[in-house]
Amino acid sequence: MYDLLQGIRIIDFTHVWQGPVATLLLADLGADVLKIERPGKGDWSRSWGPFVNGVSLPFAGLNRNKRSIDLDLKTLEGKNALQKLLAHADVLVHNFRPGVDRKMGIDFESLSERHPHLIHASASGWGEKGPDAKRGRAGHAQMAAAEGGLFSPATNRSLPQPPTISVDHLAGMLLSNAILAALVFRQRTGKGCQVFTDLHSAALTAHVWGGPELLNTGGFDEGDVNLTLTEKTIRHSWQTSDGFIEISPVFSDNPLRLICSGLELPDLNEDPQFSTPVSQYQNKDRLSEILGNRLLERTSAEWLAALEAKGILCAQILSPTQALNTPQSVANSMVVTVEHPAAGPLNLIGCAIRTNQSSRPSRPPPVTGQHTDEVFRELGVQL
Repeated sequence: MYDLLQGIRIIDFTHVWQGPVATLLLADLGADVLKIERPGKGDWSRSWGPFVNGVSLPFAGLNRNKRSIDLDLKTLEGKNALQKLLAHADVLVHNFRPGVDRKMGIDFESLSERHPHLIHASASGWGEKGPDAKRGRAGHAQMAAAEGGLFSPATNRSLPQPPTISVDHLAGMLLSNAILAALVFRQRTGKGCQVFTDLHSAALTAHVWGGPELLNTGGFDEGDVNLTLTEKTIRHSWQTSDGFIEISPVFSDNPLRLICSGLELPDLNEDPQFSTPVSQYQNKDRLSEILGNRLLERTSAEWLAALEAKGILCAQILSPTQALNTPQSVANSMVVTVEHPAAGPLNLIGCAIRTNQSSRPSRPPPVTGQHTDEVFRELGVQL
C-alpha cells in the first residue's frame, strides 16, 4: 500500500467485481476507501466461495485496504449520515444500473449542488445512454464479452469460448483511470464532474490493435498484408515433450526463417509451399504440422533456451497456480499476505503499480460494518 493518494476519501458503493477493482487500485495507492454495505448482508460477493472460516476469498481479493460502513439509505438516519460522509469526501463511485443511483438519491444532479467538489464515478453494463441503457438491460461480464467480440470463434470442433480474463477487470481499470483524471481536473478547476465507463465499452477497447483493420477494409499496403498474414499463420501455442510454450512471430523481417533456425530445421522459405507469406498462410496446416512435430522432440526448457539464443520471443505456458508462484511474481510483490481476524493469514493478489515512495503492508478485507463507528468518530459525528 502506497501513500500517493493519501488524503483522498472515496465513498464506495461498488459491489462484486467491476467497481471493486477500481477502488482496490485506488486503495492500494493510498486513498481512504469507505465501502458502503447493506446492513447485515454486505457486498454480494461476500456470499460467493470458496471460503476460509466463512471468509469469501473472491471478496477478500477485491477488498484489501478498504474500510466497511453499514448504511441503510432507506432510513432518514442513513441518508443524513451519508451527507455527513460526502461533506468530507472527494469521490462517490458505484456500479449500479443507470437510474438506480437516482432512486437512491446519490446521482450527480442530486449531489452536485450541495457538494460541488464531489466527483461522481459510475460503471454499468452498457453505458448511460443508447438502446440497451434506455431499456434498463442488465449487464454481466460474459454478456459484454459476447457482444463485444471477445469470445473465440467457433470451429467444427468447438463452440465459441469466453475469454480467460474477465471484462469486469478491464472495466474496473478504466474506471480507476477515469477517477484519477477527474481528480486532476478538479485540482485544476476546483469543480467535481461525472465520469462513466461500462462493460461493453471496455470489451471493445480490447480491439484497439486489430479493430482498425476491421473498420478500414481494403487498400492495405502489400508489406502490411504480409505481416498480418504471418501473424495469422504461425500460431502462438505449441506442445513440447513435457508441456506447452508460446512463440511470438514478431520483430523479424522473416519470422519463419528465424524460427527454423531456432528449431534447427532447414529454412522452410526454400520450399515453394512456404516461400511467401501468402503461400505460408495457404499451407498453414502443413506448416504447423512440421513445426509442431519438431517441438515435440525436446522439453520446454530445452526449446526455450534454444529459441532465446536466436533472439526469438518465447515463453512457457503456465497455469494460474504456476504463474502466481514464479520468482518474477515474487520479485514484483504480486502476492501479498494479510492477517484476517477470522481466516488467519491469507495470500492475495498484490498491486501491479510500484513507486519509489515508501510502502506499507496491505490491510485485510474488512468485516461488514467493521469501521462504521471508527469513521464517524474521526469525522466528529455522533450517530
